[in-house]
Amino acid sequence: FQKSELKKKWGTMQKVTSSRSRMKEIVKDIIYDFSRGGSRLSSQRGNAILVASSIYEACKYYTLFQDTSMKNHCAIVTSYNPQTRDIVTEDTGENTETEKEFMYNTYVDLLDGKETEQYEDWAKLKFKDEPANMKLLIVVSKLLTGFDAPACSYLYIDKSMQDHGLFQAICRVNRLDTEDKQFGYIIDYKDLFKTVSYTHLT
Repeated sequence: FQKSELKKKWGTMQKVTSSRSRMKEIVKDIIYDFSRGGSRLSSQRGNAILVASSIYEACKYYTLFQDTSMKNHCAIVTSYNPQTRDIVTEDTGENTETEKEFMYNTYVDLLDGKETEQYEDWAKLKFKDEPANMKLLIVVSKLLTGFDAPACSYLYIDKSMQDHGLFQAICRVNRLDTEDKQFGYIIDYKDLFKTVSYTHLT
């Protein structure tokens, strides 16, 4: 039993560690695109959306970006609304934080007293109107349909998606903006396009 529990715990630790390491590499990759000369991102005329696989990972990405040049230039837009009741039953050991607590604490910090809807409206408006000041939106499901922001030039996908949902998502970068935007970029971290049929792309 002890061996079994130890293996389970070690497996979980490996998963968390590898996931965190992978996410750090993706953050580095995105930061590189923003610093690379000649791109709409570096010219500050364009911005980007990062699609995370869960609200927890969206929060994790957000905190990782706070240690980069993207601090104060990115936001999260998800379906999450922090409620104290979500964490009152969480039981943790000393100096540990559950996923629910991490999400709650991340949102409380970034909302800074605002209502979630108020914060998201502010972030979306800034993303549309001030790409130099709101460079990156981190989402999970929201804004992948019906959200038009012509400055959005890059879509980073780190979430399993398929068919119509994937097609709708990649359409976020095809809105025309200034003359220097002839097309958008899709960066696929999940190798999704092996499953996309040509009929979806025509």
